[in-house]
Amino acid sequence: MSISAQQCRAARGLFAMTQQELSNASGVSVRTIASFEDVGDRYPVAGNLAAIRRALEELGVVFTAQGVAWSSPFSETQVKAICTMAVRTGNKMLTPEELRSESGCSRPELDALVRLRVVESIDTSPMLTAIGLHIPQLLRAEQDFKDARKALFAPSNYSVHLADGTVFHARTASCFRIQEDGSLTTLLMLAEEEDQSNLIAGAQEALRLFRDRDPRVVGNFVWR
Repeated sequence: MSISAQQCRAARGLFAMTQQELSNASGVSVRTIASFEDVGDRYPVAGNLAAIRRALEELGVVFTAQGVAWSSPFSETQVKAICTMAVRTGNKMLTPEELRSESGCSRPELDALVRLRVVESIDTSPMLTAIGLHIPQLLRAEQDFKDARKALFAPSNYSVHLADGTVFHARTASCFRIQEDGSLTTLLMLAEEEDQSNLIAGAQEALRLFRDRDPRVVGNFVWR
């Protein structure tokens, strides 16, 4: 899949990345990147365009039909290292030993962050680069999004209707039929493909809680 000039600019914008920084990461000249982004219809040769895309995707950029999104490409210990460096500045800057001890991040994992130009000076005073300074905010936004999606499909957002044998999810106007064996079949599902498994799992959990009359169920869960 190709990428557009608008997507390239938007992807850089996630990290406030300059064209020079993208050039350093991709190996494509600043002139080529600037010509691509400024003109829009002057596409780089396939190899250069692939290098630009690869450099951005390695930082977690996801190119979609709607534009760009971000998904963390980092391991749990790399995330810990990034967040540790984000809160240690000035006289409180970390030593390499403190960074490895506090984050559990191995040397190869730190080297990978250096290669991505997220971290620098790991042998002296490890710190986030200009690009790396934007990663904690992206991590928080990603977690907020995940929490919101999880809340959307919480059992309290479903209602069970024994009269017609259905489970209804009002937020997406989706409906499931309760079968004789207790399983669910889909009557209507109005949700994005990536949300469908969570939507079904939430309906199953709502039905289980309905059966168990679980006292933890609160909010707008409807007993019918």
